[in-house]
Amino acid sequence: MEKFKPFIIPVALLVLIDQTVKIVISKVFMKCEFDIIAKVLRFNPELNTRLSYAGNFFELLSSPFVTILLNVFVLFLFFSGYMLYQAKRAHISFWVKIIMICGISGCLCSLIDKLFWGGSLDFLQIPTLFIFDLKDCYLTVAEVIFVAIGILNSKEISVKEYLHFCCNKFSL
Repeated sequence: MEKFKPFIIPVALLVLIDQTVKIVISKVFMKCEFDIIAKVLRFNPELNTRLSYAGNFFELLSSPFVTILLNVFVLFLFFSGYMLYQAKRAHISFWVKIIMICGISGCLCSLIDKLFWGGSLDFLQIPTLFIFDLKDCYLTVAEVIFVAIGILNSKEISVKEYLHFCCNKFSL
């Protein structure tokens, strides 16, 4: 647990921001709709009860049980991946810390949305494409940095090594 202590306050802060914004929107601004950046970004609150973006296309991915299970699995990937990274490196890079903070925050916000909101209160819209919220921004930041680091360090850590690490660490 000591390994993850530095992430507690930043993660809690991002989750608090996400949920506070959603509470305020749900109480005051649900009927509002306006351009933030003309033809690029709109404020358009909507409760997505399909539980995931993919749930709009595949019924299985709008199941609360399946989406909560996926959230828990992704949290496991973040934590176990960080443990492997930490086992291989003496110094944790700033970008890996950002991945952890944004990734864990996004996953926890997603779990809260599913468990307490019955879906995600999305409120930012790129017209004709999709609607999203702060949690989706957190996850996107984590994903983009993860892919960049993965490409730059692809020879250093492999999926095979990760699976071997997990099997040994968690007795799988």
